[in-house]
Amino acid sequence: MKFSLYNLDRRIIFVCVFLGVAIPLLFPFPLPVKVTPPVEAVYREVERVAAAKGTVLVAFDYGPGSEAELQPMAKALLRHCFSRQVKVVAICLWPDAPGLAQEALQLTAAENKMIYGVDYAYMGYKPGGASVVLNMGQELRSAFGQDAWGAPADSLAVLHGLHSLKDFGLVFDLAAGSTIDQVWIPYGQEKYRFPLAAGCTAVMAPDLFPFLQSGQISGLIGGLAGAAEYEKLVGRLDSATAGMQAQSITHLVIIAFIILGNILYFLSRRQGQRRGQ
Repeated sequence: MKFSLYNLDRRIIFVCVFLGVAIPLLFPFPLPVKVTPPVEAVYREVERVAAAKGTVLVAFDYGPGSEAELQPMAKALLRHCFSRQVKVVAICLWPDAPGLAQEALQLTAAENKMIYGVDYAYMGYKPGGASVVLNMGQELRSAFGQDAWGAPADSLAVLHGLHSLKDFGLVFDLAAGSTIDQVWIPYGQEKYRFPLAAGCTAVMAPDLFPFLQSGQISGLIGGLAGAAEYEKLVGRLDSATAGMQAQSITHLVIIAFIILGNILYFLSRRQGQRRGQ
């Protein structure tokens, strides 16, 4: 059977896409990463908290379905905080987030030799959404009276002097849903006026730019690309950078096939016109 590009077997396309994903992951190579202003703003916020010797509250509001985008982002943020001796208090408002939060905290804390209860604390999951944020704004211990393992909040040195959301140098929400614009902004930042930054999936980012422009959030990390940018700022290239390499090459493969398909279409159309004449 004579080979023809006009009847290209779709399995060839699938193989090319597979190679576009696999080769960058198996044989990493550098690609330029340009840091955007919203991501750089988050970095500057953490640096500000570090200079003031403050504490960052990190909310894990995502599940396994968004792990590929948000877990690298969480690790990059925690590495930045711990490397700058910024204390971290972590909570979850999503029921399927605790395992992911615990994994990110334990990994990054061990890398930087952080001590639990002194340098960071994990308060676990609390249902209620907006009501939890309102309670935390009034008194942190009324919402989280103990950590994820049952230790009283007052026994954790990292929580000394922290009684309200206003006491944190920065609140950072890692979200796969609507917790940023429907929970943290209206029931938290607007009411208690604390610095708020956010990380989200790529598809959510365009909807959050108005809040960035209004100043209701002071920085935004969007999707895997944003996580790769933050890894560059932190100086620790990890899974987000590797994922962006594979994603970029795959995009180029798809674009090449689209261009090829259009060229073949116009060539076949021109041949048809000539035959008609």
